[in-house]
Amino acid sequence: MVASHGHTECSEEPSCFGFRVNSSCALRFLRKGGGQETLEVTELAGPFEAPRQETLLFEWTLPDPTADVTARLYGSDGIFQFWTSDAGWYRIDPAARKIGLPEHEDEIRREQRLWSIPAAICYMERGDFALHAAAVEVNGCAIILAAPGRFGKTTLAVGFHRQGYRLLTEDTACCSLAPEPFLFPGPTSIRLRPDIFDGQAPPGTTVVSIRNDRIHLGLNSDRIGDGQRVPIRAIVFLRESSGDTLLERVNPGKAIPDLWSLNFRFQNDAQLRRSFKQLTGLASATSVWNLHRPLHLASLDEVVLRVVDTCV
Repeated sequence: MVASHGHTECSEEPSCFGFRVNSSCALRFLRKGGGQETLEVTELAGPFEAPRQETLLFEWTLPDPTADVTARLYGSDGIFQFWTSDAGWYRIDPAARKIGLPEHEDEIRREQRLWSIPAAICYMERGDFALHAAAVEVNGCAIILAAPGRFGKTTLAVGFHRQGYRLLTEDTACCSLAPEPFLFPGPTSIRLRPDIFDGQAPPGTTVVSIRNDRIHLGLNSDRIGDGQRVPIRAIVFLRESSGDTLLERVNPGKAIPDLWSLNFRFQNDAQLRRSFKQLTGLASATSVWNLHRPLHLASLDEVVLRVVDTCV
């Protein structure tokens, strides 16, 4: 993997995670401008031959309240196959910057899965790394809202959006340390749980699809911005509290276990060393905070204001 972050950019080409996206497929959640290397996204033609079982790298269950959604990642000789039971097979060639999509009637679900593991494998190839986190832009800098599922990171990110801040990514953060910590904006999608959706799309968004498990929103064009990299100012770990909102500074060394748990990586010695170096570099070059706050919507505006006043 070789880092390559030049500044050859086209102001109007579709982009995501620092890539210029070249695709004839219907992709709903792209920005314009800011892309660098070209990522080719095509639809796989004909039947897909399942990979050999011995090439299985990971198998896990994706959170879904309506059914168990299984995901598997296979890899051999630099080519990866990613499969989910709700979308199908993806073929990833990270060195060539190519991703093949399955034929699928649900284009929103198919694109949602595209911008998860398949895209992460491609930007890891160029030297970047992935965190399971949302991110927002405040005063020209990125604040990473880091937490596993059901800790309210999407809800908090939408709270920032409601107050006029730009939502950079809702679920996966593409980060780099070259030359300083920065983040590439991700897809312009937002997935809300049904229990926090009141039937009205937040201002600046449009309802794209409604399912039992998630409400899919898309950012409106005037709220998207481009895909240019954004310097990272702070990492905020989301913690639940039954009391008042509290922000406390975290020693960089103590932040590593939490970052490690939220980082996608391959389980070989070289990748483990690389990930540790990247995460320690990120923690030492930014401010890191624990945010203890009650998980109810009534306190959302107060929490956003506290983060902005303290962390920026």
